[in-house]
Amino acid sequence: MNINKKVISFFLALAIVLSIAPTTSVQAAIADINIVSNTQVTVEQAKKWAKSKGATNTFINLAELYWKYAKDCGNVNPGIAYVQSAKETGYGKFGGVLDETYNNPCGLKTSAGGGDTDPNAHTRFNSWDEGVQAHLDHLALYAGAEGYPKSNTYDPRHFVTIKGKSPTVNSLGGKWAPSSTYGEEVNSLYNDMLTYSGINVKPEVTPNTDDKGGSVSPEKPVIPNTPTAPEVTSPIQNSNDSSTNITSSIGWRCEGGTWYYYTSNGSKATGWIKPDNNWYYLYSDGSMAKDWLRAGSKWYYLQSSGAMKLGWLKDGSKWYYLQGDGSMVNGFKLIDNKKYFLDSSGAMRVGWFSISGNWHYFNTDGSMLNGWIRPDNNWYYLYSDGIMATGWFKLGETWYYSNSNGSMATGWTMSGNDFYYLQPSSGAMLKDTVINGWQIGTDGKRGSRVSGGSSKLIVIDPGHNFGGDDGAYATHNRVTYAERDLNMQLAVKLKSKLEDQGYQVMLTRNETDRETLGVTQSLTKRVEMANNFNADFFVSLHHNSAEAESAKGVETYYSSNSQDANFGGAFSDYKLSISKNMAVDITNSIVNKTGAVNRGGKDGNLFVCRNTKMPAVLVESGFITNTEEAANCADSNYQNKIAGAIADSISSGI
Repeated sequence: MNINKKVISFFLALAIVLSIAPTTSVQAAIADINIVSNTQVTVEQAKKWAKSKGATNTFINLAELYWKYAKDCGNVNPGIAYVQSAKETGYGKFGGVLDETYNNPCGLKTSAGGGDTDPNAHTRFNSWDEGVQAHLDHLALYAGAEGYPKSNTYDPRHFVTIKGKSPTVNSLGGKWAPSSTYGEEVNSLYNDMLTYSGINVKPEVTPNTDDKGGSVSPEKPVIPNTPTAPEVTSPIQNSNDSSTNITSSIGWRCEGGTWYYYTSNGSKATGWIKPDNNWYYLYSDGSMAKDWLRAGSKWYYLQSSGAMKLGWLKDGSKWYYLQGDGSMVNGFKLIDNKKYFLDSSGAMRVGWFSISGNWHYFNTDGSMLNGWIRPDNNWYYLYSDGIMATGWFKLGETWYYSNSNGSMATGWTMSGNDFYYLQPSSGAMLKDTVINGWQIGTDGKRGSRVSGGSSKLIVIDPGHNFGGDDGAYATHNRVTYAERDLNMQLAVKLKSKLEDQGYQVMLTRNETDRETLGVTQSLTKRVEMANNFNADFFVSLHHNSAEAESAKGVETYYSSNSQDANFGGAFSDYKLSISKNMAVDITNSIVNKTGAVNRGGKDGNLFVCRNTKMPAVLVESGFITNTEEAANCADSNYQNKIAGAIADSISSGI
């Protein structure tokens, strides 16, 4: 016992000065879970977990289907798919626009898509077997699984354009759902199921106390949602020491597969020992520790040889850093002149992570970034301390504006009660100029309309966006057609033709925008832009899709409904009359120029047509699910014909 106390005292004295050789680089780390991966959770454990959450019997039994089909559906981790279904269905209680009769475990929409609140936009599967396989196939495609996309799938949105977009669970955020934290929420549920099932708790070694009275266990700490470590900006100090603290004429012996260290008098050593250039830990029964070890309030890692690990450690898919005394670090740390953040569990973070209410971005090697970054289709600005900018900020003499999610705003942006114009290519706020027929003051604020040309303002809405509501897709002869891109191509041509006729024209999204807002938020933003600018006419451009490939033709919608209450609830006979006439005239004009099938002007209760103050229509320019019509809609000359037809109708009717 006296020997062990000396060992502990010596180790603690050395803790301050022990050194490590700094690593020159950190390999790319995956800070979450691969969607295509294995799980230790069994079907029965998953069912018990779901039951503990108050899940319905139907949902509990879905676990059997996820584990049954996962191997044949891209080897998707069935546990990940199951907890995602729990999130999407409320553990089988639903409560949203879907119910149990849809046999739809993850809210998959039809191939045509549609609004989140539209039940008809969501797929009804014939059985839970079909629904679960469709879910697994959809995840496999997002993960870029081998052999995907595949032809024999129940997945209605099996579009090649989403292949490989989300190889890990966290990366589902902003792609599967508009929320940037969606993937982390699914990941958290999966970890919760692991914890409930005892998967992430290693067997406890007894006895489990060290000579200081603290707990000693190889159990790995569970990652909490919010880190609590204070910021540390000074680098970890390095020094060198190669001395040993114990020698023996007997030394190491392996008995029954377990290693012990015998002192010269034949007794088993316990506690921390350093018989060579490495530290080891021996439990009170003398057995050598391996893997994670908690001594007092600190964590250490003992390699398979028993030697204490120093420096970077990759355990599973996560990286950890063990400083000079071997203890695991957390919080902000300067290592090799780079700044890292290791959360409360010690895991190095990569990608977006919120710390004390502020968002930071960590590169694939874990190093914290600052300045302009583009981790997805949007630009973000990080201050020198790594904090993501939101709202107005000034670089040099130029003002920029970041949306609440940090993405750089472009085009017309409302701040307070004023409108500003941010250059689409750079995000810089423009001053003392004219944009879309509006005078921009020296302070960047929108003034009054300028004279010259038509006094009428036309708002063109290229439908859909890049994530929250990305529209329909169709593939013919290995060519994939994306509705949102065709909408923008047509909008740019229509804008040019209307400006040639003297109209003031605005687009609700620009070519360089990569908006990923959810459906309702995105549509609201477009309507409010048109209403706030007192536009004279609103035209939303779309391309149609249908289950039957034979469907073809042009149709234009208007709305005879009153505005929603939050938009004022108004109804206008004038708006209805003009909108209806324009819907019919635009359809006829397009058909006359292109020879397309005339599907007529139709009354449809569509959000943008219903809630704008001015006359408004939504044009479906053709079916991209029809091979011939898809090729036409992607042809520049054909697009010019459609744009010319719409412009002619507007010039004669508005």
